[in-house]
Amino acid sequence: MIARALAKHLDAVGLVRYDATGATGDVFLEHLPDTPDEALMVLSTGGNPLGPAATYGWDEPTVQLMVRGAPDDPETPAAAAQALYDALQGLRYVTLDPGGEDEVRLCVCSSLQTGPFNLGRDERDRYRFTLNFALHVRRETEHRD
Repeated sequence: MIARALAKHLDAVGLVRYDATGATGDVFLEHLPDTPDEALMVLSTGGNPLGPAATYGWDEPTVQLMVRGAPDDPETPAAAAQALYDALQGLRYVTLDPGGEDEVRLCVCSSLQTGPFNLGRDERDRYRFTLNFALHVRRETEHRD
């Protein structure tokens, strides 16, 4: 799962704390629970069409990251979102989750916007910022080389 591989990578570089059980940590896959206030959601958003390259062993999944902060604090989540952008924009030639169940070779990661987007506040006055990324990954399977 690309969202989990990305969460593990962000944990490995010290930007988030990923806990697969969800009991601790501040990054969540495919959903954003009400607590903790300061949290990150990694959401799989499909991907780009591959066309004739579908048999070549390359995928282009897309993800959305949503950073949420404490009530009435726009600065902390904005800074966290910018740090994520800086860490991921242009990231290339790395293996995500090396040796793990989600191992995938990332050729390049590119943002679909030039920085974090402020979604405004939620119902508890917590600011939210989003980022959208397209990833180009190598995925060989039985029918693709």
